[in-house]
Amino acid sequence: MTFRSILVADDMLEDSQGALNEAVSLAKLARAKLTIVTVISVVSPSFGVPVPIGDSFAAIIDAARKRLDAIKEKLTSEGVPEVETALLEGDPVDQVVAFAVKNPPDLIVVGSRGLSATGRFFLGSVSDGILHHVHCSVLIVRTGPSPTPAP
Repeated sequence: MTFRSILVADDMLEDSQGALNEAVSLAKLARAKLTIVTVISVVSPSFGVPVPIGDSFAAIIDAARKRLDAIKEKLTSEGVPEVETALLEGDPVDQVVAFAVKNPPDLIVVGSRGLSATGRFFLGSVSDGILHHVHCSVLIVRTGPSPTPAP
């Protein structure tokens, strides 16, 4: 399979670093365009309540923009042929899926913390949501502990 366009969902946490690294490696190998999408959620993933909007939220948005700009500059200097970034607000699954519909990639790369069933119930699973709602290949890069096999 040839990848001309790779989208990586980046949550600005250490968990997504493995997915970003894998996407960068693939983009370099395939000479593909790399799009880094960061979604800032305005709803608490733990409790489903709105996060206070104000100066602290503006600071989060500003930090995310600066981070994406720095990553883009670094990757461009390292030889990734084309790097684009997008900063979105809302539900991570909905926003990544909508972005992928409007800008269809050949591959989406996401990280997974390896949450238990209980963890997925309470926190949701962005990687699982993306996997089941897009119409392209999805690479899930596990960054957390491996699940214990069922007896």
